[in-house]
Amino acid sequence: MQTSLRISVIILLLAWTPAQAQTPATAADDFFDDGPLILTASRMAKPLLESPASVSVIDRRMIAASGARELAELFRLVPGFVVGFQNGHSPAVSYHGLGQEFGRQLQVLIDGRSVFIPSFGGVPWSNLPLLIEDIERIEVIRGPNAVTYGANAFLATINIITRHAAEDYGVQYSATASDDSNPDIKDAYLRVGNQHQDIDWRLSLGVINDDGYASINDSKRSAKINFRMDLLGSSNQLWTFQLGSSNSEAGRGFPSSPETISNIERDEEATNGYLNLQWEEVRDSSTSIARLTHTRQQVTDNYDPGPFTLEIDAGPSIAGVTTFIDFDRVSERTDLEFVQTDDLNNSLRLVYGGSARRDRVKSLYLLNDENFHVVDTSRLFGGFEWRIDDDWLLDLGVMLEDSSLTTTESSPRISLIRKFGKRHALRLVASAAKRNPILWESEGETEFNVNLPAPISTTIVIPTWIGNNEIEPEQIESYEAGLRSQLASGIEADIKLFRYEISNHIVPSSVPVALPPPINAVIDVESDKNGESTRVRGLEVAFGYPVDDWFGVNAGFSVVDAQSSLADFEDSIPDHTAFVAAQYRPSARHEFSGAFYYLDEIKWIDTSTVIPVARRLDLRYAYHLRNSFNFEIIGQNLLEDYADYQSENVHDQVIYLRFSGGF
Repeated sequence: MQTSLRISVIILLLAWTPAQAQTPATAADDFFDDGPLILTASRMAKPLLESPASVSVIDRRMIAASGARELAELFRLVPGFVVGFQNGHSPAVSYHGLGQEFGRQLQVLIDGRSVFIPSFGGVPWSNLPLLIEDIERIEVIRGPNAVTYGANAFLATINIITRHAAEDYGVQYSATASDDSNPDIKDAYLRVGNQHQDIDWRLSLGVINDDGYASINDSKRSAKINFRMDLLGSSNQLWTFQLGSSNSEAGRGFPSSPETISNIERDEEATNGYLNLQWEEVRDSSTSIARLTHTRQQVTDNYDPGPFTLEIDAGPSIAGVTTFIDFDRVSERTDLEFVQTDDLNNSLRLVYGGSARRDRVKSLYLLNDENFHVVDTSRLFGGFEWRIDDDWLLDLGVMLEDSSLTTTESSPRISLIRKFGKRHALRLVASAAKRNPILWESEGETEFNVNLPAPISTTIVIPTWIGNNEIEPEQIESYEAGLRSQLASGIEADIKLFRYEISNHIVPSSVPVALPPPINAVIDVESDKNGESTRVRGLEVAFGYPVDDWFGVNAGFSVVDAQSSLADFEDSIPDHTAFVAAQYRPSARHEFSGAFYYLDEIKWIDTSTVIPVARRLDLRYAYHLRNSFNFEIIGQNLLEDYADYQSENVHDQVIYLRFSGGF
């Protein structure tokens, strides 16, 4: 019996078990007294002690204390997460491993809107129309969460929650600059917010500029704009309207040579825009949410590489060959979603809903035509929380998902929580999830028209990629035992023992293809197939000590043992990661913060280089004036230089200044 089916059967059996009564006051007391509420794990607001999955929260205090400019940098503050920069404008974020530039095992949301790109996959971290200054908090589910957000919530889920417009009245500004060392940083931010009757609104603008690593062509210039409007209507109805856009120019490639002919130095331009309309109604015992989102990314990247030598295995080399390389692509996503939560009584809460999504991709490079290719996905999900008594809590859920690239799939999760008073909770979690193939893996067709010189004087087609429309989703079966504690001293701790197995990996393969005359040769063309498996087990620990505004510490580490039938996958999972971050504010005017990060030896999947152990120290000092003017000096990588992602990517020490204020 397949894992997802087995767990689904258990859910159905438990769902028919009669609920036991609970003292009415206990449910309310637990709900409101057990710390901050989180939303992402199950779509039901829950205190951290009652979360049905491992959760890390990066709050506004941690974001400011980190001094980070890039969104991706913040995930170094999550146990088990690995962050690297394939180049200065292409961060890669993964949980435990399997990381690559276009990673496909994470679901990333901004205010519930998926930003996973349906063309190449992955997340365009640097090109997202989002400014760090507008983020309220980030909730990270460390483990499969397809039961809540469907396929691609495979290894972890990230939900970035921005601030309500009512929190940002007035004008706020900042400017950031470094010296001329790499990267040469020049950033700016401006926010204006106000209120008109029942309408709160915020307009944010920002520019982010730097020249990346010293040794490669990876500078970036990005301009971003966001607008948010919140309207409080009658009968506790809240309307939220958001739209935004980013426009970026990024350096790519290397000096032209026969080895880099398809990746020569050039500038890539990208625009990324979105619209988000959400309606929410809150009643005494239920909440309804409807959300319509639309996202569009357009990348312009085409060039003439000039004459080059065509090398054919078991065939002659031909000099003076020409072609045109067109990496242009457009990706669009429209998503309509409805979520309902109901409190049936003091012991039983329900959540259920569904969504309809349409992804459209147009790319001559990926799909060999100028038409939009469509993938439709529909989802139905449901779950419930059952308070068995004062100490026991059962959380069950299942997602049914149907895609035009796959058959109907189910993704279940069972979580049993044993509370010990109001400060400790033991959780046992079993879940299963899928990672659907992207359009390129299933239906991709990449080929180039190559012009052969005289005396041949003809054009031939050379394929480089063939999709596999029989490819099946990757599968994961995950189990964990965790203990979350909130001690009287102010220390918060989360300890997690985990084991999971990924099967049916989507892995590279090759297909022999015969080239037409006058080149009579057979070449191996890339494709994908299902195969291989990876088993991962380990321990994660996170600590927090946020006593008050004057002092705070967050720390975490992971110890992981991975065994895979594919060496590249096993090498991509570091044995150890760790971080410790602290903030100290001795007076109203002075603030000190710093963070140390440790990443064990790693080899990213899309490289051939093993990167040695990296140790990084960042420090920050801030001076706050009474008129809301702030001065910060931030130093990054203050220990030895280290290689990141690949050997030529060397992080230098960098010191930059930031001025900010508001009125």
